Amino acid sequence: MLRVRRSFVALLPALGALVGCPQPKADPHPQASPGTSRSTASATNAPPAPQVPEPLPNERVEIPGGSFNVGSRPGDPGRNPELEPRLTSIELGPFQIDRLPYPNDGKSPPLTGVSREEAKRHCAEQGERLCTELEWERACKGPNSTDYATGKVWEARCATEPLRCASGFDVLAMGGNLREWVASEVPSKEGSGARALLRGAAAGAAGPEHRCAARHALDGETKAEDLGFRCCKGAPNAAIVPEPKLGDTFSRAKMSAEALEKVFKRDPHTASIAGLKFYREPDAANTVVARGPGDKKGFLFTVAPLIWRPTAGAEFLLVSGKSGDADAFVAVLHVLGDDEYSVAASFFMKNEPGPVAFAYSDSIRPRLHWSTCWGCPGETGKILFRPPESVVIFQP
Repeated sequence: MLRVRRSFVALLPALGALVGCPQPKADPHPQASPGTSRSTASATNAPPAPQVPEPLPNERVEIPGGSFNVGSRPGDPGRNPELEPRLTSIELGPFQIDRLPYPNDGKSPPLTGVSREEAKRHCAEQGERLCTELEWERACKGPNSTDYATGKVWEARCATEPLRCASGFDVLAMGGNLREWVASEVPSKEGSGARALLRGAAAGAAGPEHRCAARHALDGETKAEDLGFRCCKGAPNAAIVPEPKLGDTFSRAKMSAEALEKVFKRDPHTASIAGLKFYREPDAANTVVARGPGDKKGFLFTVAPLIWRPTAGAEFLLVSGKSGDADAFVAVLHVLGDDEYSVAASFFMKNEPGPVAFAYSDSIRPRLHWSTCWGCPGETGKILFRPPESVVIFQP
């Protein structure tokens, strides 16, 4: 007998506060009887219920239509910007999802060691289909679009007790101890074909790998003991994940000193940097070059805020300036959204009034320079991008 668990949840499409995870500073639910339905309504920001109802055989959860936040925040641990989009709101229609991975029976272990086509066939044999990745992500994130199925942080017990870990929609074992095939694919790129996608993580994976937004591409013929699947029912949602794109390497940007100081105040590594002032463009940039031999070596120079896109999906704001009249700084900010930033890396120079300019080339994506005197020993440093999404500022 099929049991359907219904969800009645009022959904709010608004984004929550976006707070990035900065890099270190560079400076020295009762049990239901068969045939009944249960509500999975949950209060906003309520913690996971300590007791999770025992799953019934062949139980599905009805996920209501609505908007949710797809993707992840730049700077989140484990985030891969080339696969995971920046947080964006997407609307899906209603669908049903198996409460557990196939065979959807808490008394039977999940079926693993099957290819994606075999997974699709198993779902079809029972009148269902393989879930799309956005359906999987919505069921995992729940009505509040949480990072993990159980909330804001990874709960290690979910790796060993998946049947006790429920998402906000009361779907079990999502991202806990099993990787799961989904019907979606990463589009093909030049020189390669489309790759199959999976969601979730194995029990032994690092905490960030269990995030609902984590995407992993794999050959569809792959079979593994930690790779299973779950089925969905209803018309498949046509919405797809907005794939990160590779934009221009550098482009000019605008930011006020007051706005930057607010960003700095939110991060413990930069909270003490106050009295911010920007250098005058282009005069200050020309001064940096003129202090040295004068050979620009093919680089462009600026002291103005600069957007940097070292790889697809990764976007940073570069800023330099003065703190008071005697000190200088260089900082790299994660771009979280329109006029929203968090500190990715910073470098503070005591008793160095600058100016400090950026030396960059559109043909070089993974690095650029900062300098107080171009071509002068000890007066130039580097800013390096380290995959998947970290930045290092240093002075040789």
